[in-house]
Amino acid sequence: MGNDTLNERIRDFLTAFNPPPGKRLWYGGASLFGSLRGVSAAQAAWKASGQAHCVWELLLHCAYSRYNVRRLFEGGVEYGGFPRPGGYWARLPASPDTASWKADIALLKQEHERLAAAVQLFDPFRLDELATQEHTYMDLLWGIVMHDLYHVGEMQVLKKLYLLETRQ
Repeated sequence: MGNDTLNERIRDFLTAFNPPPGKRLWYGGASLFGSLRGVSAAQAAWKASGQAHCVWELLLHCAYSRYNVRRLFEGGVEYGGFPRPGGYWARLPASPDTASWKADIALLKQEHERLAAAVQLFDPFRLDELATQEHTYMDLLWGIVMHDLYHVGEMQVLKKLYLLETRQ
């Protein structure tokens, strides 16, 4: 495979992961950041009855996933650098207020940008190498895009349920 083809694979991932402003995603729905636009701290912390997670927990989960994949792209540096306790399912702050909500959105943006930067610096000839015992670096890249789509769908449903339940 030529270097141009390999770099196209990275470019294609980056376009799906971080679509340029105004670009509609292929499925017509919101991006991860688009799904968070206009969500208040109260709405983000709200849990629908019988649901395991709220929008805020999903945001932290997506931030941690970016951290985890970036860690592998940067050479598998040790765990422990994620600023929120709880790993994949980090706990909400003790007082889930607007300032904490904005700080966690900023954390997601920071981890998003750090992963995109790590991928841009990554040797494209290594994309098909195993990053873990089971998955290549390319698997991880498309996995994070699919992971986002899944959780964006959950967020969109939770936002609608919140509006239905709080109108009463």
